[in-house]
Amino acid sequence: MSTKEQPSGLKKLMQNKKFQEIFWYFVFGVLTTIVNLITFGILNKAFHVEWPVKIGSWDFNLFITFINAIAWVVAVVFAYVTNKLYVFHTKGNILKEFIAFVIARLFTFFAFELGLFSLAVMVMENAMGMPQDDEFINIFGFSITNVFVVKLFVAVFVVVANYIFSKIFIFKKDKKPSEDAAESPDKADAADEDGETEASQAES
Repeated sequence: MSTKEQPSGLKKLMQNKKFQEIFWYFVFGVLTTIVNLITFGILNKAFHVEWPVKIGSWDFNLFITFINAIAWVVAVVFAYVTNKLYVFHTKGNILKEFIAFVIARLFTFFAFELGLFSLAVMVMENAMGMPQDDEFINIFGFSITNVFVVKLFVAVFVVVANYIFSKIFIFKKDKKPSEDAAESPDKADAADEDGETEASQAES
């Protein structure tokens, strides 16, 4: 029988490589979203520009999409650096990884940051009668406008889609036997116990 102290459920979970990866991806995903929102907020406050366009019977300020694109660029650079160094820990070719990373982020950008975001803003303003700059809620003196709520809504879809692309297509690495053992502590402990059982039977 093994005399090793079995780790608690929480400790075992924290030692799991896959859990660590998802946990840190979530942490830096939130930070990336914050970087995106702060950049967007600063630009939205600093520049009061109107690029009015009409789509059917709906009015839309195209400038809001332009500053959303700038915020996306800043967030992508931040996300790539943190994902490579602190989430997936890869040592692949930086240029190749970055190009693949940008391509994947461009897909989610056009699908969600531009497409879903612009559609949601138009629906909010025209169908729901909620102007984008109206205050939705005030937290400790910080005004959260309707357009920020839309940004947060879209961010959920963006984070999930980006993780799938990063995990499957971008930050790929060959698994080593030692990593498999680290990811399966229960298997390693079971192997130790089997070995001790066989040894005791041989001695008897």
